[in-house]
Amino acid sequence: MSRVAIIHPWMPAYRVEFFESLKADLERQGIQVDIITGAPPPEWKERGDSVVTDAVRITRTYSPSIRGRALLLKVLPREVLTSGRYDLIVVEHAVRNLETYCLLALPWTRRKVAWWGHGRTYTKPESNYVTVAKRWLARQGVWFFAYTSGGARAVAAAGVAPDRITVVNNTIDVRSLEQAISSTSPSDLSRLAAQHDLRGKTGLFVGGLDADKRLPFLLEAARLIHAEEPDFRLLVAGDGSQRRIVHEAAESLPFIRYVGRATGLDKALLLASAQVLMMPGRVGLIAVDSFASRLPIVTTNWPWHAPEFEYLDESNSVVLDDSVTAYAGGCVRLLNDPERLLDLGNGCARSSVLYSTEAMVRRFSEGIQNAIMLVRPHG
Repeated sequence: MSRVAIIHPWMPAYRVEFFESLKADLERQGIQVDIITGAPPPEWKERGDSVVTDAVRITRTYSPSIRGRALLLKVLPREVLTSGRYDLIVVEHAVRNLETYCLLALPWTRRKVAWWGHGRTYTKPESNYVTVAKRWLARQGVWFFAYTSGGARAVAAAGVAPDRITVVNNTIDVRSLEQAISSTSPSDLSRLAAQHDLRGKTGLFVGGLDADKRLPFLLEAARLIHAEEPDFRLLVAGDGSQRRIVHEAAESLPFIRYVGRATGLDKALLLASAQVLMMPGRVGLIAVDSFASRLPIVTTNWPWHAPEFEYLDESNSVVLDDSVTAYAGGCVRLLNDPERLLDLGNGCARSSVLYSTEAMVRRFSEGIQNAIMLVRPHG
């Protein structure tokens, strides 16, 4: 039986279903998968969405800093570093993971390293050094699992052979969300509407309350929208390092309602009660939630979106100029255009079938099998 180690930075709740399904799929192909994760990076801890599951093994993680640059060091189990234990070792494509260089330095693990990641830096400016380092790292692997087609193009441009790249179409499992939305009752929706004084023109924000979500922009846009549309309400669901900004706004502005972190039926009710998803900052996997809930995203052409921003197009979302006034004006127009909202909701439904966990598992599984054949041509 072939064996694969997947070393993931940490285990967020949204990854559990994927990993469990991937393990089951590969075991049916005669491939054992061991998933090893570290602790959440410092910038993610306050989101509170990491989980412990029997499907993974957690290893100690250190967070050193060199000249102001935050790094990570996961203490890899001895068997990962042992010759012959694994046929393939899948690691995050990131410059800051120090244990990666150990794997590349050992001759018996170097030829077994495969990457999983964005393919390039999407979400912030980077130095020429980091760009060069990422491109060099990409070329050292036997295979590359790219989140999206854009990432695949980036690593191909860096010198990775296209036939050693798998586009996985990064996603999350939304079956439980779809089921929860379909199970919401009119009485449930009426209670939520009464609780938050919803009047049919409601924006919803869902996600981590972090700087990259541009919460001051969102709150100022909400103020402008409400000045023009008194029936407008903004529901904010999430948690993070900037929760205080939202909490203070909700205390002083009655049309802003902060509901904390929402999951399960609570999240489904919020999605079913809103008309638009207001995400002026970083758009990532929220795109998949948008498609599953048939609730279109309204965002901006801000340059630092995550890779999944590629999933948005004119049929399933609205992308506006990156100014508060343009964003607020676009939201007002959309909230007053029920036909356009219906068309966008239908576009979300069509997009939903393209980004399922089952499809991601299938692509990842096929890529792993192909990579093992490459590493062990006679295995």
